[in-house]
Amino acid sequence: MIIKNAIESLLNELPMVTVIIPNYNHERYLPQRIESVLKQTYQDFELLLLDDCSPDNSREILATYAARDNRIKLIFNEKNSGSTFKQWNKGINLANGKYIWLAESDDYADERLLETLVEQLEADENIGVAYCDSWSVDEHSRVIGDWVDFYSELDNKLWTSDFVLEGSQLLNKFMSYRNIIPNASAVVIRKIIIMQAGLADESFRVNGDWVFWAKILAISKIAFSAKKLNFFRQHTNNVRSATIMDGTALIEKVRLLHIIKKIAALDYFFYNKMLDSIVGLWVAGIIEYNIPLARHRYLYYNLKQLDTSFHQRFWSNFNDKILSNNLSGLKFLVKKYVINRIVKRH
Repeated sequence: MIIKNAIESLLNELPMVTVIIPNYNHERYLPQRIESVLKQTYQDFELLLLDDCSPDNSREILATYAARDNRIKLIFNEKNSGSTFKQWNKGINLANGKYIWLAESDDYADERLLETLVEQLEADENIGVAYCDSWSVDEHSRVIGDWVDFYSELDNKLWTSDFVLEGSQLLNKFMSYRNIIPNASAVVIRKIIIMQAGLADESFRVNGDWVFWAKILAISKIAFSAKKLNFFRQHTNNVRSATIMDGTALIEKVRLLHIIKKIAALDYFFYNKMLDSIVGLWVAGIIEYNIPLARHRYLYYNLKQLDTSFHQRFWSNFNDKILSNNLSGLKFLVKKYVINRIVKRH
């Protein structure tokens, strides 16, 4: 009885939610991010502030907030991890809460976000993830758009109102084509579901979140609030641009499809849209970028495994790109592969 009471007392002292802010070089946005967490109407949380060796003034800002509130804990890396998803996993492993909110350091939230999403999770223990709609904002926190078009391409009604569904329904239908959870800051997750589905795959550079959500949807319900309670910062993403140019982004999408194909009953309409997109981007990459030969080989062999009509799809896209715009694609190839070689010889 004494042990039972001690355990219950300890559990009562634990926070309901662990908020994780994984930061790298976002001193400009940190005050707004942290204030939007501390001002939540739902206050039963701990706040983990992670920094991945930022070269700016981030650590001083984080330490200032930690000195004001005993719910805040600082976790500073001694060297840069080079991975958003390593930081996610580090925070999740340190979390004491029943629920996890991965509040990205350049985003911010309406004060009702936690209250709204925790209420959904508490209403049904089979809901593994709850998320809300978002506004898009620029570097100056000005609203520049929403996600209506993003969702309406998939279903023109579903995301216009609140819903609770089996995650597998959305996984099967949409996730082979589009990541229906575009921003982690809009999401609160049941920690036990993360432990069952697995942590984020740290080998991904840009699509680790997509795989993370897919594995969670495969084993739990999902709840959505149509209230726009999250502010998703849009700015130039140099990492994403670099991964497009060197072929990494394409390889990750192919890897993603292999994973989803194993855990989902695919909707082949959206699956084929994704294959068209990947092949189209690959053909454009052949023309425009210097993707290493080994990555072209990887894409070729793996796309053949994913697509029974791969050769037809490839040559259709290739002909469209080469013959479009007054043969501009062909002219570019000639310049790239012929003229450049002549110039190099001389």
